[in-house]
Amino acid sequence: MEAFFDRNGRPKIRLKIKGRKQIEIVESVIDTGFDGFLSLPISIAVTLGLELAGIQKVEYADGRTSKELVFTIEVNFDGNWKKVYTTLTESYEALAGTALLNEYEVRLNFKTQKITFLK
Repeated sequence: MEAFFDRNGRPKIRLKIKGRKQIEIVESVIDTGFDGFLSLPISIAVTLGLELAGIQKVEYADGRTSKELVFTIEVNFDGNWKKVYTTLTESYEALAGTALLNEYEVRLNFKTQKITFLK
């Protein structure tokens, strides 16, 4: 798992993800305000051939609520595949939420532009 700060100072993680059709490498913004696993652009979901898991109620940062489709996906952590859930976004950018990283102590050092994961 590789993490870095992009040129705009946003923390990102490079993830290997797998659907029914193929495997992709995706750069995702680490979003500490998002308590889900992943939110992926629709175009990536179509390419991967994700499997529908159900519908869930979500609440956005501005307080709005909505129902969203949830899909299963596999993410590779430390050489092991882990099944997680993802929602879809119309944005071009993927988000990695806190549920995805909850097995790690994550240190984001904005001053030194360093991200570390401790098990």
